[in-house]
Amino acid sequence: MIKKYFYALLICLFAIGVIVPTSVNSSPDTCEYHPKAYRGLEISRLSQELNSTGLIGRIHGAAEKSHAYVMSVREPDNFFSHQEFSLLSKNTAISNALGKLNRHDLVCVRGEIIANPSPQKHITLNSIEIIELWQQPEGFEAYERQVDLPEELAAQNSFVGKVHAIGEDGKVLVVEYKDGVMPIFVTETQYTQGLYRGDIVKLTYQIQDQPPRPVHLQLDTTVAKPLEVLDAIASWNGQPKTITGNLVKFPQSPQLKFDVYAVEVTTQGIKRYFTLINFEDTNEFEKIRQKLADIWNDNLETARSGRNMLVNPAVAIEAKGIANIISTEQANPQILLDSEERVRQIAS
Repeated sequence: MIKKYFYALLICLFAIGVIVPTSVNSSPDTCEYHPKAYRGLEISRLSQELNSTGLIGRIHGAAEKSHAYVMSVREPDNFFSHQEFSLLSKNTAISNALGKLNRHDLVCVRGEIIANPSPQKHITLNSIEIIELWQQPEGFEAYERQVDLPEELAAQNSFVGKVHAIGEDGKVLVVEYKDGVMPIFVTETQYTQGLYRGDIVKLTYQIQDQPPRPVHLQLDTTVAKPLEVLDAIASWNGQPKTITGNLVKFPQSPQLKFDVYAVEVTTQGIKRYFTLINFEDTNEFEKIRQKLADIWNDNLETARSGRNMLVNPAVAIEAKGIANIISTEQANPQILLDSEERVRQIAS
């Protein structure tokens, strides 16, 4: 288990020296990064940063149509320890600045953590400074979401989707609907116990009156099963699997030390992304990545942008290995491959 986490850290190496400025001007209006304030992610210390020289983090998600913006703040020495904050503003100029943000942008914000019935922390902004814009991979246009939120949700009361995030013992729930991401207000956690990120669920909901935006859903507890798990990703763990689907690339980013390849697998109409990994042999893992890189580079003309990855709908991959899901908050399920011969391109 220790080895698996070690290699996961190599894949998801968070280079704090690159991500945040290490020296700044003495101007009181200049954002400053104080590593000690971020250790342990104590809300009281983060609030002090927020109210003084600014809180620094990366944009985790930005959806202009639904007015949903989330920033991730991480411990300087622990990639796996992070806190997400929803960003809100009543100021037109700040709202316009939020509308221009993209995933991975490095920002410094000032404001107040507001009282909120959900354990998901919300910041109302007094200012926002973009420190570093994340550059889209060369040759790829920025992804444009296809789902029309909240209009589509207002026309129905249930949908089948995928758990995007689960935390605080089930009190925090975020679900993907098509290529949109929706926060769910949870008061009765018996419905969310045992969920994993990546579970395929059927959700019956009501739209909350407040806040008006971004739209929040709440479980409709007047029905027998407001949340039904249709496919539990944890049930795949340790099972030998042969998966097929489109080749996916997660490009090197502030969260990834190198390009990571995956297979897009559709289950009950919902897409999951299984990263292809070898935890036991770094040389074999390099062969696997090189084989997939060669396939990717040979077919660049048909690759396109996805929501948070690149995908090639013209390239089909078959991978044979063991499914690996070790955490409720694991970003993507994995297929453990014992050699590069266990993955190959097939006819699409």
